[in-house]
Amino acid sequence: MSRVCAIVGCGPGLGGSCALKFAQKGFKIAAMNRTAASFAPTEEKLKAVNAEYSFYAMDAVDQASVTAAFAAVKAAMGPVEVLIYNVGGGGFGPTVLEIDPTAFVQSFNLSCTGALLCSQAVLPDMLASEGAGSYTVKKKGTILFSSATSAFRGTANTGQFACGKFALRALSQSIAKEYGKQGIHACHIRLDCGLDTPGNRERYPQAVEANKFGVTADIAESYYAMYEQSPLGWSNEIDIRPFQEGWTC
Repeated sequence: MSRVCAIVGCGPGLGGSCALKFAQKGFKIAAMNRTAASFAPTEEKLKAVNAEYSFYAMDAVDQASVTAAFAAVKAAMGPVEVLIYNVGGGGFGPTVLEIDPTAFVQSFNLSCTGALLCSQAVLPDMLASEGAGSYTVKKKGTILFSSATSAFRGTANTGQFACGKFALRALSQSIAKEYGKQGIHACHIRLDCGLDTPGNRERYPQAVEANKFGVTADIAESYYAMYEQSPLGWSNEIDIRPFQEGWTC
């Protein structure tokens, strides 16, 4: 296979850390964001390790934009072997009575509809590939969805965000059950924590000191481990949290 990793939401946090990890393992990186400015911090890190990468401006919830971007990736770099969908939906805060329907749809689309469009863009080439890996059964492709505890439970003031993540989890399960037997590894990754993004590090230095945030560079190791899993022993859903997280379910 071509060893191309496409990362949708390749900013300075988890997406950038995954880009760096996969690049260090020999992957060509197709970075996809709405704007080049959001990719700039990651680009500096990729340049520092002499990674092969390209940036593609893409609106993940616009079908034409997604189709054009992935066609450009295939033409320039080859078919995608790994897709990481790392887009948050937003929408924490409003009560159910306060949720604006337009904002609700936008949040849902970012969490789930974009994941559907991007999966549809890469699945045909994955299914047509010969597969890769030194396993008894070769893997044809890996699709990893960054998600949250809100995919498992709705709480007060998270209704808007949770609905999109519930749907994302269902999409991941459906892909796993529809295409797993054909060699496609889909995994829903529950990030049960805040992340040590540049903004969070600046706003919450005490939480950083107390190991309350998930470290994106370390979490990227788990993403790569999902890619490396054999079809005879893979995970379709995992939880990730820092050891100081006060999790309850």
